[in-house]
Amino acid sequence: MQRTLLLILGCFISFSLCAQNKIVQGTITAKDDGEPLTGVTVIIQGSTKGASSDLDGKYSIELAPGENVLLFSYIGYETQTVEVNDRDVVNVILGADVKLLGDVVVVGYGTQRKSDLTGAVSSVRGADLTKVTSQSPLQALQGKVSGVQVTSTSGAPGANPIVRIRGVGTFNNSSPIYVVDGVILDDVSFLNSGDIQSMEVLKDASATAIYGSRGANGVIIITTKEGKAGQPATINFEAEYSQQFLAKKIDLLNGAEFANYVNQITPGTYNNLDVVPNTDWQSLIFHSAPMQNYHLSVSGATDKSNYYVAVGYFNQQGIIENSNYERLSLQMNNSFNITKNIKVGNNLTFTPFDRQNTADATYAVYRAQPSIAPFNADGTYSEVPGVGNPLAAISYTNDFERGIRTVGNVFGDVNFLKAFTFHSSFGVDVNYHENRTFTPVFFVSPQQQNEINDLFVGNSHSLTWLWENTLNYKKSFGIHSVDVLAGYTTQNSSSEFISASGQNILGGTKNLWYLNADNIVPTSINNGVDPNLNYSLISYLFRINYSYHNKYLLTATYRRDGSSKFLNGNRYGMFPSFAAGWNIINEEFMKTIPVITNLKLRASWGIIGNEKISYLDQYALVSNGIGAVFGTNEILLPGSTFGKTGNPDLKWESTKQTDIGLEIGLLQNHLTTEFDYYHRVTDDILVELSTPGYFGNGEGVKVRYNAGSVLNRGFEFTIGYSNDLGGFHYRVGALGSTVHNEVITIGGNSGVDSVLIGGNLGNGQTVTLSSIGHPIGAFYGYEVNGIFQNEGELSSYPHQALAGVGDLKYVDLNNDGVINSADRTFIGSPIPTFIYGFSLEGSYYGFTLSLDFQGQAGNKIYNAKEAVRPDLYNFEQHSANYWHGEGTSNYEPRPSSGGINYDPSTRFIQDGSFLRLRTATLGFTLPKTISEKIKMRETRIYLRGTNIFTITKFTGYSPEVATEDVLSSGIDFGGYPVTSIYSIGVNFTF
Repeated sequence: MQRTLLLILGCFISFSLCAQNKIVQGTITAKDDGEPLTGVTVIIQGSTKGASSDLDGKYSIELAPGENVLLFSYIGYETQTVEVNDRDVVNVILGADVKLLGDVVVVGYGTQRKSDLTGAVSSVRGADLTKVTSQSPLQALQGKVSGVQVTSTSGAPGANPIVRIRGVGTFNNSSPIYVVDGVILDDVSFLNSGDIQSMEVLKDASATAIYGSRGANGVIIITTKEGKAGQPATINFEAEYSQQFLAKKIDLLNGAEFANYVNQITPGTYNNLDVVPNTDWQSLIFHSAPMQNYHLSVSGATDKSNYYVAVGYFNQQGIIENSNYERLSLQMNNSFNITKNIKVGNNLTFTPFDRQNTADATYAVYRAQPSIAPFNADGTYSEVPGVGNPLAAISYTNDFERGIRTVGNVFGDVNFLKAFTFHSSFGVDVNYHENRTFTPVFFVSPQQQNEINDLFVGNSHSLTWLWENTLNYKKSFGIHSVDVLAGYTTQNSSSEFISASGQNILGGTKNLWYLNADNIVPTSINNGVDPNLNYSLISYLFRINYSYHNKYLLTATYRRDGSSKFLNGNRYGMFPSFAAGWNIINEEFMKTIPVITNLKLRASWGIIGNEKISYLDQYALVSNGIGAVFGTNEILLPGSTFGKTGNPDLKWESTKQTDIGLEIGLLQNHLTTEFDYYHRVTDDILVELSTPGYFGNGEGVKVRYNAGSVLNRGFEFTIGYSNDLGGFHYRVGALGSTVHNEVITIGGNSGVDSVLIGGNLGNGQTVTLSSIGHPIGAFYGYEVNGIFQNEGELSSYPHQALAGVGDLKYVDLNNDGVINSADRTFIGSPIPTFIYGFSLEGSYYGFTLSLDFQGQAGNKIYNAKEAVRPDLYNFEQHSANYWHGEGTSNYEPRPSSGGINYDPSTRFIQDGSFLRLRTATLGFTLPKTISEKIKMRETRIYLRGTNIFTITKFTGYSPEVATEDVLSSGIDFGGYPVTSIYSIGVNFTF
């Protein structure tokens, strides 16, 4: 009985003590946008007990008797001290603190405060992406992120730029991957910039290793918009109208100058220079063209749901006739709180498009003889030797594309046990594409004609699905904070295409452009798959972030990927990374240095991979479509033979990268700086090498091996200063990055090659050589050392057999007295050694002005359009200063239309450095009092110029010259010119 009473008394006392404790909970949101804040530290004043807010900004903490004050702290926001008193629910709104850096950035499979980052991550706001008038949001990255080179390779409507992050690390596909709302993609041409909330560029191994096999070339994470918490329905409408203009004409010879030049080659060709026509083909072909962009969105959020729906329309007419691009985009993002702990949602994008491609007119415009009138006396197109009449080529070209791209995912989040979140997402990328090209019957000349009309039809489709499952544990234990992520993902990609051609089509209108049994060409039928789009991946990932007292940071990441592109022995690759950070600013001794408001040191090391090759490279292939004539009737019979040898021992490329970074904030973070040094080596590069003759493949057949290594290293910096002077707010920024690119090994024991030859000009000449100790795709040719001025100089100096007085003098590098291929050397690199940008922004009582500049230096361009001359083409203006006697020129040789003066040499190497005013925007926002009277929350109008001017020594249309083929980059064949664009736009929010 006594024991029972004691037990009851003990339970009563324990119950009484517990009853005196109190559970306090609430939601923490940001003052500026009402968004819930994740990871806010909540500490009971006078103790080390604490908690942190979850993904929805919610927290819960237990207070003992006498504990009544809570401290809410979050980097970048003002710390709040709140008395609880008798309340059980304490909701807190934190305002931004300009004294601290506290941006929340998106990283792989989650978000982090910038102060907790140990990797090199750069963020670009969605508002900055709409500052550039373009169909691709990637073009807005030009000059905005250190370490990132974005090259606008063409001004053709719908053309996509090429992106390189921290140099070129492989001989294969060097483009980064893109992660749009969790879906991993190879391009983002379908996205409308107006739908993007933010874009994060992950550059070092600590940031990209979570993507394992695909992170070697960098990762760009794109987050699309959603409704803001507590925000009523908001409608936003943007409209922009633009005019495009040829940014620069190439300075070519006019009719009389061309005729005079030709007379030096073949005397008497033109007898009267005064009557020679003077046709400016560039003025005939290029003209101004409109561009339109409209975007309408509706967004909002309640306690139970969040929505963002937008429709966009983009239409770009080309500055060359019969070229245009039209795109409609529909974005639908929704999320629903099913219960307190369960949320489901979707992010979906639908993008149908139409595109018309013109003839390769720029090729002909550059080369067409100016001494020929464009039309004959009867109004028909005139004959233009060599290249054909550019106007006729455009008129008779009917090349149309259309398709639809669907990208998106559905997801679910389950929060349990306060610190755990399970996330599951299923994403798809569905692409359908159709191409239809019709050429009518026409005759301009024997060289430019089509005797029978013909039609090409091609259809392709691809489907990629990605299923990802992650479990996240996030919790603070007083001064300790941990964030653990584990996950499993699987991905599958498939594709198919079919194409065929026909002749004698019934008519020339679109509704008759179809194939049937009466007009199809049986041998033209082609059906297959894209070997780069047929594969499967399975992955396991793990990451842990640890923070001690918000001073010392540790990150460890591990991912294991298995790919069907490799056989069983090498199917799986392991990709670890480690990083550490030190928030020096939070040390006690830093409190005595008030001028420094942020100071952080970080370092990382890791291994990431690349597998962007065809899955067929591992197999030996049979070559089909080989015909032979046999029998008494001598008919053509189809045949097959042994083709390319496969390599079953292929394995992942692996990139080891080290990064050391320093972040500094001064003067209450009015001045911010960030510096990084990176060292990146890619090993086991998948290289196509020549095979020994006994393989039986035949001459020139390549087999892929893991047989190359490449180094990229350099420095990056970003500097920004912002301040307010009364009503005037301004910001200046600058960034830059250096790139040292070098081939370390090629071949080894895997093949017979020690170099990779590239840069095929199409005339039997190659102009790039990738060799140990030099950059990838370096230009390779003769060094020019002047011009032979007289017979004595010619006879005393080594020269080629056909060389004469007035020809180029090539350097005899090996001093053997003979000029031949052994005297070719490295004459420049297409990879810039320095990429930079700077910006100026200012606002004053509703007026805003922003200027963005970009540039690069240290790279060379090979002027192939001038070097390749199988026929008598026009010449650039500098050719008029040709050698015509001793001492008249030492750099322009005597007139010729071919021969030794057109061998690959420094004659055709030009400086690719440039500085460009990328954008200039002048805007005005109506005062709120006026906007409210017209029932608007905000009304803004602006004027904008894009690609306003470019300072460069390059004589071509644009110094931005690049291709996806890294072995042939920087060679200018004269593509579709990049345009200058002038726009007027309005933005209404209501």
